Amino acid sequence: MSDQNTKKLFERLPQTVVPTHYDLTIQTFLDTFKVNGDVNIHLKVNQPTDTVILYAAELQIDQAKITLDSKDELSGTIEMDKENERVKITFNRQLEKGSYQLYLKFIGDINDRMQGFYRNKYTTPDGKEVRYGASTQFEPADCRRAFPCWDEPNFKATFDITLITPKNLQAISNMPIISENEHPDDKKWKITKFDRTPIMSTYLVAYVVGEYDYVETKDSNGVSMRVYTPVGKKEHGHFALDIASKVLPFYAEYFNIKYPIAKADQIAIPDFAMGAMENWGLVTYRETALLIDPKFSSMDSRQRVAIVVAHELAHQWFGNLVTMDWWTDLWLNEGFASWIEYLAVDKCYPEFDIWTQFVADTFARFLVPDALKSSHPIEVPIGHPAEIDEIFDEISYSKGSSVIRMLHDYIGDDAFRKGLHNYLKEYSYKNTITTNLWSHLSKASNKPVNEVMSSWTFQMGYPLVTVIEEQQPNQTRTIKLNQQRFIADGSSDDENLQWKIPITIFTKSNPKLIAKQILMDQPEITVTLDNISEKDWIKLNYNSIGLYRVKYESKTLAHLSEPIANKTLSPQDRLMIQDDVAALCNAGHQSFVDYLKLLLSYKDEDNFTVWKSIASTMGDLSSLIEYTDYYDQFKKYRLNLFSSIQAKLGWDAKEHENPLVAMLRPMILSIMGKSGDQAIIDEAKKRFQSHINGNLIDPNIRAAVYVIVARYGDEHTQEELQKLYKAAEMTEEKVRLLRSMGQSINPHIIENILQFIFESDEVRMQDSASGLVGCTSSRIGRDIVWKFLQKNWMKLVERFGEKSCFLISFVEYCLSDFADEKTASEIKSFFDSVHTPIVTRAVKQALETIHMRVKVLQRDSKAIEKYLTEK
Repeated sequence: MSDQNTKKLFERLPQTVVPTHYDLTIQTFLDTFKVNGDVNIHLKVNQPTDTVILYAAELQIDQAKITLDSKDELSGTIEMDKENERVKITFNRQLEKGSYQLYLKFIGDINDRMQGFYRNKYTTPDGKEVRYGASTQFEPADCRRAFPCWDEPNFKATFDITLITPKNLQAISNMPIISENEHPDDKKWKITKFDRTPIMSTYLVAYVVGEYDYVETKDSNGVSMRVYTPVGKKEHGHFALDIASKVLPFYAEYFNIKYPIAKADQIAIPDFAMGAMENWGLVTYRETALLIDPKFSSMDSRQRVAIVVAHELAHQWFGNLVTMDWWTDLWLNEGFASWIEYLAVDKCYPEFDIWTQFVADTFARFLVPDALKSSHPIEVPIGHPAEIDEIFDEISYSKGSSVIRMLHDYIGDDAFRKGLHNYLKEYSYKNTITTNLWSHLSKASNKPVNEVMSSWTFQMGYPLVTVIEEQQPNQTRTIKLNQQRFIADGSSDDENLQWKIPITIFTKSNPKLIAKQILMDQPEITVTLDNISEKDWIKLNYNSIGLYRVKYESKTLAHLSEPIANKTLSPQDRLMIQDDVAALCNAGHQSFVDYLKLLLSYKDEDNFTVWKSIASTMGDLSSLIEYTDYYDQFKKYRLNLFSSIQAKLGWDAKEHENPLVAMLRPMILSIMGKSGDQAIIDEAKKRFQSHINGNLIDPNIRAAVYVIVARYGDEHTQEELQKLYKAAEMTEEKVRLLRSMGQSINPHIIENILQFIFESDEVRMQDSASGLVGCTSSRIGRDIVWKFLQKNWMKLVERFGEKSCFLISFVEYCLSDFADEKTASEIKSFFDSVHTPIVTRAVKQALETIHMRVKVLQRDSKAIEKYLTEK
């Protein structure tokens, strides 16, 4: 993390000279991992100058010259600034205002760090040969590692790209190929020229060299679409192609703006740091985010691919066509795409009930880190792009999309679409700031969007709304509402932050209709409800759209157990009641005994997402109670809670069952197995043995079986899991196995798994975090992983890079579940002693979470033990 002084020192490139077009030629040498390149950049000089400054990193620039016309050519003196990743070219006379062409000849590397232009390792389909391809990842600021450029989002230009590659390899870029010819000087090479791109930012440029198969189609608007897959696996691209061919026309209609280029390709990259990258016309993906085996992929994987594809295609308009002026507004790009991806998937695949999943996976997800004192607002001023990986986290993405969802509900779909269309139309091929969108949505809705939204984007945290009811004569009820910032450990808010909260209230008499809707813009308001009897329940926040938690009085919460049990409330509301109560217990507003009693109202629950939410909050509680002497009693409680739904689901899929049931079954089996249900454990072992003998397990329950046998298995079991990992051809299967292996509760096995993940050549760098997650699933595992991190931290920094987002993941996944001050002290001392700025915020958040968990045990442990023991 850069400190404030560093932020002040960072300066964006001057607007004295700006690019309008790049003619780029790249020749790739995959035997030496080198690049020869030249770029001719069309410039506009806005003020007289004798210097041109642009970005270049890890490049050797051998020649620089500038021309005003073909007769007037000047050579420049090249001065590299490695620290700031810039090159300054000085000419011996002043460049007057006008148009020029800057020619640069350079040499670069095809690196192994999954940034810039980097190499990918893959094995031929027969498994006999390791080969290499190359691909790009330029966001946020790594285009400069591939070729010299104005590597800031508001320096938009067009690009003519030419790739010189070995003849046997495919060359793919943003735009369609316009010519492909044998190299005149060497028949082993070919020259591929691509059509000119639209006006766009450098971070959206993409090119790929390698061996690929593909499937193709055209969407209903005639846009050419391909999904590129590893050789021999083109059938794995059909699912994503089907999604893309539905989603792209949906967006074109929703935005009322045509997709602006001729093709929309998607490609699976073997080594890929992110989930996906929205390069215009050539979206790159991690294999697990794009490829689906029609026979052996799980329903969970299919849904993930649908969501990721929908997210990236949304960016083709919101991000690519209209781009943020600077990285400070990146939250809007990502928050918007993270909201509309659900809209698109819901339209194309209503059977996923995806909006309920949004509440559990996105809305409830940001509420946890955003309740910490070490949180940050959605809109954070960004200086250097290197700050992005540290700043942009669940709050920026998940809170950002939740804010957009609340705003959409507040102004209505018609006004939202109208404002969105006008915004995209006005700023096509340009750059914007957040308030430009708010302005258009205000005009379309006649509502004070900027005023309402500023409290949500510029302030950290979110409110807790406390509800106090008083029944009046004549069937009326007064409801006093109070707002204050919700803080995870229950401490008070020194800043007295306030929000403009869209409050909705509904009641037992008509649970599908909002009885009262009001914008709460005061610390305290009183609302009166008519025609409501004393026995009628009320609930705030219809479908959990508003960004706030709710604290009810005991009697109100008791009344809500009825509509939870009989499912009168929507799944969104059922899941958030228990999520809110769990958070209130963590903060000391209630006892966890209240939470455990409340959960009994859910015993007959049958909704996948509600159970998923319960499993998440119960998982947090489980990792806490592991630090007590009554963990066995807790596991018995958990078995009792989940037993009814497990009995109903069984092990095997029914014909034509809902896809969400296929996702619920493995989750329940895994919980029951980890809680010690011997019948489940025995059946898992039996099915695993059958699986390694060739009778393959249903892909939907495979992960559950792997987790259970890994947890209770011996070293022979681990050997079998590793054999399966090495033999697996699908990345999805490899990741499934990797996450499961570390679930062992045998210390020696966990140590061996860490060695397998980080010291063998079997696990790709991109998958290491997945393996680590499994290892931290138990108290034993967490202790071993923490020792491993301390011993190997500097090696990890060297391997992944000191600015790598993987380092943040290691801290987040491995440290937050401890519940003792001794470890907290160790963590603080260790990270004080190593200089790794990228993880500063993650370490603060982990420490704050640990301190909170210690307080919970001090405050609640005896009461929980008494309840579980007497039950």
